[in-house]
Amino acid sequence: MAMLRHIRRRKPTWMNDSRRQLSQNWEKFRHLPFPSGFHSRDPDGECMVMMDADLAGCISSAMAGRLDGRRSRLLHARIARLGEILPLIRGDENATNYFTVLHETAMLAAEIDGGRHT
Repeated sequence: MAMLRHIRRRKPTWMNDSRRQLSQNWEKFRHLPFPSGFHSRDPDGECMVMMDADLAGCISSAMAGRLDGRRSRLLHARIARLGEILPLIRGDENATNYFTVLHETAMLAAEIDGGRHT
């Protein structure tokens, strides 16, 4: 019986790989400067400063543990919204890079958090 508990507690391999990738993406993202001009630019009416803050907060929380329902819903809603906005900012290479890394990192955080709920 003790052996079964040990087996059940081990994280799936994909989870370890995803956590490692999340950590790498997070470090990469943290060193990127916020794109100039996007402090006041609101593509499709979306405040990108709030987008950044909301997603960074959710990612950071997901790295520390399981998200509560409110943060999980916010994470998924912001991922979807950023996915809609990315094509609108393609003309700005710095912004595209910054927000693409943020989007990818947020998707990894959501994947990991989803694995914790199963």
